Amino acid sequence: MPELGANKEVREHELSELRLILERQTGVLLDTATEKFAQVVSEVLRSRHIASTSVLLERLRSSDAECEPLAEHLLHGETRFFRYPAAFESLAKVVLPDLGARKSGEDPRRLRILSAGCSTGEEPYSIAMSVCQVVNSSGGGWNVNIVASDIRRQALEFAKRGLYPQMALEHVSRPLVEAYFSRVGGHLLVKPRLRNLVRFSHMNLARPAFLGQFDCIFCMDVLPHFSTAQRSASVERLHLYLQPGGYLFLGAEERLPAAEVTFNREQNRDYTMYRKPLAAAAKSGL
Repeated sequence: MPELGANKEVREHELSELRLILERQTGVLLDTATEKFAQVVSEVLRSRHIASTSVLLERLRSSDAECEPLAEHLLHGETRFFRYPAAFESLAKVVLPDLGARKSGEDPRRLRILSAGCSTGEEPYSIAMSVCQVVNSSGGGWNVNIVASDIRRQALEFAKRGLYPQMALEHVSRPLVEAYFSRVGGHLLVKPRLRNLVRFSHMNLARPAFLGQFDCIFCMDVLPHFSTAQRSASVERLHLYLQPGGYLFLGAEERLPAAEVTFNREQNRDYTMYRKPLAAAAKSGL
């Protein structure tokens, strides 16, 4: 089999078609520089022993699953523990007390949270720690289920292991680290009490399966990577996934894209949350 040589063998029109296919399959608008994109395509061809870009394109046209290896190389979600402190403060001090009061008649009180685009797991584990702190201080009586989804299977496998270098938690308070992580050499491993609250699921946010309704959805810094049409469609889908009165969390600098659904803005200091109106229950028949 001939070796793929310089990037010039990956033709510009082939790269353009690859971008279009990936956008259609993942919803993501790739802004990767042409030279870098060509390098990634070359690496994928070599690693998968594919003779040429034209062969790769043929596979992509015939099977959605063929997009995954390329997406793994190109989509990198920036994340860290408690990335937006104001958001997690809002969760702990505003949202969870509100939900707790509204669910006071349930025994136990059920809490479902979705972390969409969870990358390597820092966000859902941060959510789990925040929830545990509130639940512990309120005396328990909660049934907590956190669903964490991403399009990249390798990122999900890393998240499931829950093993992070110590420097990944250098900005997390020592009491939280000691309560929820065990030291393994130079790494920190998520303890079962935290890990058991999170279920990781492969999901393409542009084409997701319905996972039920949630009290809160975290979708931080995901929507800006989509086309305008895909952003609007995703917001409408997330609205459907929220319980009436449920909360949507976006990145600190994000604003809610235009969509044919209604959210109420909820402000906590300088952080804005978006809440699905309670009146939506009557309209939807829920």
